[in-house]
Amino acid sequence: MLDSTDTPKTDNNQIPMLQPMELGGILDNALSLYRNHFRIFLAVISIYIVWIGFQEAVVVWLLEKYNTPNFDNLISDVDSLLDSLVYMFGIGVLVVASSEIYLGRQVTFQIALQRFCSRFPAYLGSSLLFLIPYTILTLDSIGMSTLMAVLILLSFPFLCVFYIGWVFYGPAVLFEGYTTVEAFGRSRTLVRGTWMRVCRITFAILLLQMALYYVLGNSLGVLFALFGIVQDGSLMETVGDLLSLKYADMRPTSLNSLIMYIVYLGAEALTFPIYAIGITLFYYDLRIRKEGFDIEMQIRNS
Repeated sequence: MLDSTDTPKTDNNQIPMLQPMELGGILDNALSLYRNHFRIFLAVISIYIVWIGFQEAVVVWLLEKYNTPNFDNLISDVDSLLDSLVYMFGIGVLVVASSEIYLGRQVTFQIALQRFCSRFPAYLGSSLLFLIPYTILTLDSIGMSTLMAVLILLSFPFLCVFYIGWVFYGPAVLFEGYTTVEAFGRSRTLVRGTWMRVCRITFAILLLQMALYYVLGNSLGVLFALFGIVQDGSLMETVGDLLSLKYADMRPTSLNSLIMYIVYLGAEALTFPIYAIGITLFYYDLRIRKEGFDIEMQIRNS
């Protein structure tokens, strides 16, 4: 199910060689594509930082103004859901930009954003459905009882199965025109028969992103601690807090936590394009292997 926009608008000499890739090739090409076209992704990164920073400032203000346990939990739940949606919207724009670059098309941030917005309603619906299981299991307002902890532990394998089966819903919506619900079936079709390979490569992409996130965040944090910019206890205590990821999810309620929040927010914004690019390349890899997408593109442009 392809729409007319799947045909590149450049001549044949500008179209990159479409070919299957193994794990190393996907990770290497994802990093190379990000590095070589960083300016295109920078606009999404900047908007993401400003949006999340403003949202967190509003949350902190609300928590200080209305300081009650029930309200705090409600605000935390809404904040978490909005964080996830903004993250997935950013992923969507980055996926579009990555696809345009991979297929050899001329692309700018405005072009990627325009194409994403044209499919926004279906993408929003799919993103909400995708987030429902995770959101229910992580609601602060529910409270973490022993029974809830057991249910989360038991449901984890099922969440992994659904996550891997649905991981390509975004490209299905954005590139192939599938509806909100149909996109999940399309994703499962691409994954079918290669679930373990998809699981292995998807989690490798996630681990690469997370590793770079923590290395970048902790490296800057240690430098700030060494130069006395962050002063929360002794130097060794501060470095220990950094290495134990104490600052990763801290709200910016003091100068020290604000500095570290900005550091980790910047690290997250700089590394989350790696996931979007990697998933996009992997999506095309599966289409090439299963559907002969490379041959189809050659015929379309011959």
